[in-house]
Parts: sequence; C-alpha cells; structure tokens
Amino acid sequence: MDYLPLAQALADQLHADGIPEHIASLFRRVPRHAFLPDVMWGDGRTRYDRAEDPDGWMRAAYSDQPLTTQVDDGAEGGPGIATSSSSAPSVMARMLTAARIEPGHRVMEIGTGTGYHAALLCELVGDIRVTTIEIDQEVADRAHSALIAEDYAPELVTADAEKLASIGDGRHHRIIATCQVAEIPEAWLVQLHARGRLITPWAPTPGAPAGVLAVLEDCGGDVQGRFEGSLAFMWARGQRRGGHMVPDVDAVPDRITHADGDPRTLLDGETGLLMSLLVPGWAHGMAMEPGASEPHVWAVSTRCGSWARMHPDGRVEQFGPRRLAEEFAGALTWWRGEGRPTVDDFGLTVTADGCRSVWLREPRAELWTLHAADHDDADDVG
Repeated sequence: MDYLPLAQALADQLHADGIPEHIASLFRRVPRHAFLPDVMWGDGRTRYDRAEDPDGWMRAAYSDQPLTTQVDDGAEGGPGIATSSSSAPSVMARMLTAARIEPGHRVMEIGTGTGYHAALLCELVGDIRVTTIEIDQEVADRAHSALIAEDYAPELVTADAEKLASIGDGRHHRIIATCQVAEIPEAWLVQLHARGRLITPWAPTPGAPAGVLAVLEDCGGDVQGRFEGSLAFMWARGQRRGGHMVPDVDAVPDRITHADGDPRTLLDGETGLLMSLLVPGWAHGMAMEPGASEPHVWAVSTRCGSWARMHPDGRVEQFGPRRLAEEFAGALTWWRGEGRPTVDDFGLTVTADGCRSVWLREPRAELWTLHAADHDDADDVG
C-alpha cells in the first residue's frame, strides 16, 4: 500500500483540527510506518500484524491513535502492560505546538520510543540540534536503526533521563518529555536554557485519575506555567509508584454515609482530573465487592492510612483522619463557587529545590504546595 496518501490525509486532518501548517506538514514528510514494529497494538488492544494484514497495518500506522510497541518492558510472559508506544499523532502535534520551537533552538526529547517524534524534531530544527534520551537499550537500538534508515541523525543517548547530569553545554531551549511525571527531575531543570520551555505530561501523583499537559517556562531556575488540557502518558519508569495501600473489600470503615446519586462520579472523567488538582495527596482505583454487579471506586491517602470507598448504590465508606470523600465534595463546591474554572485555568510552579505548587489563574493564588523534603505530605494554601 502506498503510504503517501495516508500521510497526506493525516497531515490535512491535523491542520483542519487547528494544528499550525508548519507542524502538520511534518507528519506528511516523515513516514510513521518506518518507525513501527511489524506487530503492534492500537486502541482497545487491537492487534496489527504486518505479515497477516499489511494493508490494515499500514492504515493503522497513519491513524490518529497511540500504538503500543512494547509490553512489560520487553520481558516474556508478563501481564501485557504497555511500556513503550508511538503516541497519537494529534498528541505529538499538540505538544510540538505548545513547545513553540523556533529556528536555531536546541531541543531535548525525554523518551525516544520508536524514534518517530525525534525524526519530526529533526525536520523542524535539524539533526544537529536534537538530543533524544531513551532509558531502554533495546528500544533505543530499534529507534537508532529506524532513524539511520530514514537518514536522520540526532544525538541519541541511552540513559535514565531523571538522573542525567549534563549533555553538551547542559542547556536546551526546549525539553519535551514523552512520559508522565509527578516530580519534575532536577536533571531536567539543569538542562533547560534560560527562558527555555519544558513540555511534559504531569499528574500530582501516580494513581491520580488523569494527567495534564504542563507547559512550563524557566524563571531563573524555577519553572512555572499553565496546563493546556488533559493528557495521559505512560509513567517515567522511575516514578511508577504503585505501592499505595489498597483498602481491602473487607476493611471496616469508621464512617458510613449515603450520597444523593452515584458518588463515584466525583472521581470520574474531567471531574476526577479537577479533584486531583484541587485535593492533594491521594491515589485511586476500582474494586469489586463479593456479589456486586458494578465496581466501587476507592481512594487512598498518600499522606496517612485514610481511605474511602464510593459505591454505585450511594454508600460512602471512610476510614482514618482524612475524610477523603468529604474533601472531594468540598472541593467541588469550592470549584463551583470560583466559576467552574477549566483545567487550563490551573498551573504549576516547580522551584529549583523541588517544591511543587498548584495554583489557579496566577502563581500567587496557590491551592496547595508539596515540599521537596516531604514527598508524602502537602500543605493546603488556598
């Protein structure tokens, strides 16, 4: 199958959806399929095998969907958890647009993956101005082969970008991370040029309902900026903390109330994302009670042993000094009183010593702050 009409259609759709032409045209010029493995997985775990269905595989390559290219960090016999992918083209285009890359800029990419995004950057500023970092040696080797085959030659470094000391003169005008983080690594701030821009998927903590696209500007060693909508990525390997204590279905609450309607909606979709920005220090998930037809949603504090379970029948069970469900309900009331601000009205400040503050509308209006020395605690400021 000729890929050119598919690439043209993809670029045209991106431009029609508001992506600037100079960014959309990159997706016309760089062949995405050249960076993808022969077997990959799309939305809904749909499997695409180039040998079995070459046309279907090629159409998937130019569809606007993320394509999983590695599971279980490449280990055999695992549960099939996606650990590397080619992001949806619209997401790549959105991040490139937010970066506002200009001619002459040096750009660092955190997370090479397939190498496709690095190739887009090479088209934008030239190979010599692109550095891309990949933690997984096997993934890096495949990306390097694909880049060379397509005549791209960025600087490709295999290393843990969270611990990277310096590359070159240690300053890049733009840093784009293709993995989600809660803690902005100091190593990234060290690499950022004065008045540079850092683009990263961010969430307050692993286990939050979703993430946001953080667009952060250098402010003399600190970085700060607003969020530009919701965005969920695979977590950076060093921040995949899944060790929060999940409340057992048999755990006995010390408070039971009943909500009007389904209390699970507090942590669902856009509302759940807002709760993660308004209420610090918690993670969540789903579980089934014996005999239940629908799962309940649980939330657990990352600051103490408190937890809450919210059931489809309206039951709200809580335990511990933090009444998480009541914190969520109170935050929702406060949000309505503030005029229902959108995600784009919130922002983040990260100081050089690792202190993180979420704010509403302007940096002085802090909602909460997490200090670098207190990774499991937060001060409510607003």
